[in-house]
Amino acid sequence: MLINNKIIISCGIISSLVSHPIFAEANPIVPVNKLTAFTNAELIIAPGKRLSNATLLVENNRIKAIIEEDGIPAAALKVDLSGYTIYPGFIDPFTDYAIEFEYPKLGLKRPVYDIKRIGGNAENGAIHAEKEWFNYVYPNKERAKDWINNGFTSVQSSKLDGIFRGTGVSLSLADKNANEVIYRARSQPFMAFDKGTSEQDYPESLMGSIALIRQTFADANWYNQNKSKPVNSSTSPQMEFNIAFERLDNLAEKQIVFETKNLNDLLRAANLLKEHKQPANLLASGQEYARLNELKALNYPLILPLNYPQAPDVGTDDADREVSLAELRHWERAPTNPAAVANAGIPFAFTQFGIKTDAFWPRLRQAIAQGLSEDKALAALTTQAAEMAGTADFTGKLAPGYMADFVITKGNIFKDGQIYSVWLQGQEQRLRSLSQAKMLGDYQLTLNNLTLDLSLKETGKAGKTTFEGNLSSGEKTIPLTHLTLEDDGRVSFNADLSEAGIQGISRFILWLAKDGIQGRMVDAQSRSNNVAGVAVAPTATQPSTPKADKTQALVSQLTYPNVAYGLTDAPNVEKLHIKNATLWTSDKQGILENADLLMANGRIEKIGQQLTTPSGYQVLDATGKHVTAGIVDEHSHIAINGGTNEGTDAVTAEVRIGDVINPEDVSIYRALAGGVTSAQLLHGSANPIGGQSQLIKMKWGESAEQLKFANAPASIKFALGENVKQSNWGEKFVQRFPQTRMGVKALFEETFDAALAYENALKDYDDLRSSEKKKTLAPRPSYRLQAVAEVLKQQRDVHIHSYVQSEILMFLRLAEAYRFKVQTFTHVLEGYKVASELAAHGAGASTFADWWAYKFEVYDAIPQNACLMQKQGVLTSINSDDYEMQRRLNQEAAKSMMYCGMSKEDAWNMVTINPAKQLRVDEYVGSLTPGKMADIVLWNAEPLSIYAKVTHTWVEGKRYFDREEDQLAQQQVVTERAALIQKILSSDDNAKTGEKVTPLNEPQWHCDTHYQAWGQHHQGAK
Repeated sequence: MLINNKIIISCGIISSLVSHPIFAEANPIVPVNKLTAFTNAELIIAPGKRLSNATLLVENNRIKAIIEEDGIPAAALKVDLSGYTIYPGFIDPFTDYAIEFEYPKLGLKRPVYDIKRIGGNAENGAIHAEKEWFNYVYPNKERAKDWINNGFTSVQSSKLDGIFRGTGVSLSLADKNANEVIYRARSQPFMAFDKGTSEQDYPESLMGSIALIRQTFADANWYNQNKSKPVNSSTSPQMEFNIAFERLDNLAEKQIVFETKNLNDLLRAANLLKEHKQPANLLASGQEYARLNELKALNYPLILPLNYPQAPDVGTDDADREVSLAELRHWERAPTNPAAVANAGIPFAFTQFGIKTDAFWPRLRQAIAQGLSEDKALAALTTQAAEMAGTADFTGKLAPGYMADFVITKGNIFKDGQIYSVWLQGQEQRLRSLSQAKMLGDYQLTLNNLTLDLSLKETGKAGKTTFEGNLSSGEKTIPLTHLTLEDDGRVSFNADLSEAGIQGISRFILWLAKDGIQGRMVDAQSRSNNVAGVAVAPTATQPSTPKADKTQALVSQLTYPNVAYGLTDAPNVEKLHIKNATLWTSDKQGILENADLLMANGRIEKIGQQLTTPSGYQVLDATGKHVTAGIVDEHSHIAINGGTNEGTDAVTAEVRIGDVINPEDVSIYRALAGGVTSAQLLHGSANPIGGQSQLIKMKWGESAEQLKFANAPASIKFALGENVKQSNWGEKFVQRFPQTRMGVKALFEETFDAALAYENALKDYDDLRSSEKKKTLAPRPSYRLQAVAEVLKQQRDVHIHSYVQSEILMFLRLAEAYRFKVQTFTHVLEGYKVASELAAHGAGASTFADWWAYKFEVYDAIPQNACLMQKQGVLTSINSDDYEMQRRLNQEAAKSMMYCGMSKEDAWNMVTINPAKQLRVDEYVGSLTPGKMADIVLWNAEPLSIYAKVTHTWVEGKRYFDREEDQLAQQQVVTERAALIQKILSSDDNAKTGEKVTPLNEPQWHCDTHYQAWGQHHQGAK
């Protein structure tokens, strides 16, 4: 009751309010029971499911019901949405929205081996698995508009920094406090290859990041299996607390969200996670159209950014020469990527990550114009995105019990429809006024005896709406000034009607009537005149012949790999009879004149003279030509992504070149043109014990995994000399032990002893009874020591970078002391001084033909080195260590004939059977021997001649290089480039806009190429 302007509340009412549970909290907010019926709308229930003229009933922050006929509760507030469409709210599964946190910058001096251990964190500064980002959520109303203006109602968010980035959180974009916007406090773990702001040196390379991930998975598994074991003896000491490892328990039950930056990284992330049977959703690069079969086989859902590249600068001759064909192709094909992914049956969601927010809908509509279905697009914004964000049980659909997160549009949002309002947890975020919108259109007004045509339309973008209009009388158009559309549906404007016979400025105010529009006009004499009008339907236009859509017609090819000289079709295994050639067998048969070779099923079947052609075989007359086994390169650094050195530690045996193979490197194709069919890809020489090597076949167009030489023995790169002790680079980058040659020897001994101790600890634990294992701490796994232990057990071959005789002898004695054999000394330019010792040990030598004096430790190199070592019984080969030299290894082999009179056969063997033996694959390749793989090269002249050219190269019976086809390919590249450049030059400005892309053009790696020397550190530093 109201007494003397004061409100009096009875004690009974106070008692009732205080007893309400919500008053248990400070500053209570009594909820308002809102029941709203959005009627006569087109409801998009879910992808592929729509209802016309239906009602969405919302109560508080949830959808209460979908009503198709009568049945709207009398108490409901009705909102008439005739002519409007309601979509489920859109969801972005990859953002960093509302995370208020920055990692401290410690400003540590190099080298940084250890970080500050705080609160049980991990040993490496790129591992933040302990972070649960709901703890740092602080909603940002202004930033939320970046998503809301495009129809997004919720996001999944994480701090995007580090390799293990912690557990994300799914959030509403509503303007509420953090407690109310958190949908899933712990959604999915986030990861990446980029170590972010970590000041720790390790890792600096891509292979180092992958090794750290692999080791961390193993560490976490070990920790969580052993943390509950009792502490009762020296065999089971106190395990350190590690919250990062603890948070990684049961990771296989979660969907990791993994960020990648390019297509190769996407595929290697998928392979790495598949290795650990780990579910995941992968942030894609926008280039997935180029490798769909590989992606489909790996079976991981993708998060697709709409990051279409800016048109390359091709305005001048100088500019277009700097643009690769791959860049030109990607500019044209990027908008086709979503449709290609959808057609391949790969699940995907969309994200705004990496683009300007106002580009999102134009880009998505481009994708639809290029063949993406609207249902697939909607699923990528709703149901599929909700699955990835962990909120599919209450977001992503219009369904009873789901959050009242929805979008109201006028028209088809995937064509030209506009968003009018976004509802977040039942609260409206208005972008355009529905009342204003009802006034828009064309009208015929009657003013006294005057007939005027009025046109009102909307301009501007969501959240910044403006309006335009004009009156017309006959052929005269009269602009409107001070045009205002009010939220209550009224429109007012001024107009000069002098042309229509009414002098002065007239002021109009109009509002909707039952059958049209009505209002009044006040003339210059302040006289009021009634105005009435009827809506006019848009004038129907005669259908015209549709113009060809420039975005639909693709002029680029799609090849494998999708770069210049890529293949349009995979080569087939040939059944072939090569006749009348000179065969360089590289085995005991020597050189055979006028001989034949049969190959089928990827193998050499038979060699001899005047062989009969079996049924079904093609015949190639090689009269005057020469056939050899494919060249084998013992030492190469081609086809590697993200660095050839993990030089941040003296021992990095855990890193694997096999993790970072780049199948798009044109050096593979160029190697084939030089007759090379196999190469060992080695870690660099920045540290004494580098990473694990990978032998590959030059299968141009195949995947990274398919390039790997099956059944090749495991190997590893060791190194001696100036690079190892940082003679020329340590001061600039890192200064770490060892700094001297004697320090290198000490490091080897220390590491070998640690590996032996590790193996003994594993054996001792394995020997325990089951009951004892339950009470004993298992040895912590170490991929680093495991690889070194494999060397000591002669399960992993050592190929060691070397120069001077003193260190060569040191390592020979060290190997013999630890009872393993050195497989090959590579470079070994003073090998001639210790050739007898090399031969006695059984080590091979892979050297340069005539490199010398390029640094101090090479001053004593001589071009007779290969001959002198071979004469002492050392298995000797010639290697490239250089992508250019690899294409002319045939000529490098011939140099020993000039320098020291080596025979043709011995010279040729140094690039075929000898390196095959050093790599222990001579049972498969290296000679023209029946039963071996058909890795074969056809030359137009004697292969040791400087005039010799490769005409064909087969790898396992497939023709990967054909000189005639190469000539055609060169012309096709010119033609395609010209067509794409013309398309760019003739395109409108909209087709040229996009993200400014800096392609990740890998440098040509060498033994001593340190990753930081490339200029853009892998950890993100400038």
